[in-house]
Amino acid sequence: MTKGIEIKDLVVGTGAEATKESIVAVNVREFLRRGDDINHSPLFGTRRVIRLVQRECIAGLRYGIPGMRVGGRREIVISPHLAYGEKGIPGKIPANALLRCEVELLEIREHGGLLPQDWLPRQVLMLRRCRPEDDQQLGWTFIVNEGGDSLLSFEQADPANQQQQPRWSQISILLNAEESAELIRQALDLQKQIPADCVDWNSGFIDMQKGSSVIKDSRDGARCMVLQVLESGRGICLIGVHEGSPEFLESPFYRTIERLIRPHLGTETIAV
Repeated sequence: MTKGIEIKDLVVGTGAEATKESIVAVNVREFLRRGDDINHSPLFGTRRVIRLVQRECIAGLRYGIPGMRVGGRREIVISPHLAYGEKGIPGKIPANALLRCEVELLEIREHGGLLPQDWLPRQVLMLRRCRPEDDQQLGWTFIVNEGGDSLLSFEQADPANQQQQPRWSQISILLNAEESAELIRQALDLQKQIPADCVDWNSGFIDMQKGSSVIKDSRDGARCMVLQVLESGRGICLIGVHEGSPEFLESPFYRTIERLIRPHLGTETIAV
């Protein structure tokens, strides 16, 4: 057994056996030592598709899943050096955290592509602000599941080392289902409310410069945030929204998002 993990089979499966080269679909729940459940995704819940031969998850899972059979459940206790190490994930996982993972092996697959059943059967909203190289404001992505789960991913710069690349952090923001559903409804209504400031992705007016993450409206050069709504993994709305538009910034939709994420980003990061 790999040093740094402890394995306990809770249910021994009866299906095919996973090897270290397998592509697996699994339910994974990660807990801190004190019992906090830290691993729900607004997009997929607890489900993941993992190529065990690649570094697509923490090492403790890659080493702890082989040997499981489909239908089985396993508890894997993982030392920090095979988990999130000395850095952790700011706002979510402390430094040097010991993890306890509960893994259910659902399938062994021939490919790593996502299937419809891998997505939560709900609508999901994603709003992303990209950071141009000449911009001091940092980038962020806010994901909201209509069930209430949400996740804010954002860049953090080190004030003491301006030359260092910003690092990404993640934090969960708890909403109730009514708040989440209303945000998604407002997002889907934006094109009707402020049509001059919204650019359909398939309109031919989306400008994505090669080698840059910045999105612009090619008609006037306005920088755009990316707004997407999916339902069970299927895209039902994908637009660019002028990030400097007064109508957008004063809309109930954006004012709610600003209220939710500002405490975590700070004024300098969220301002546009």
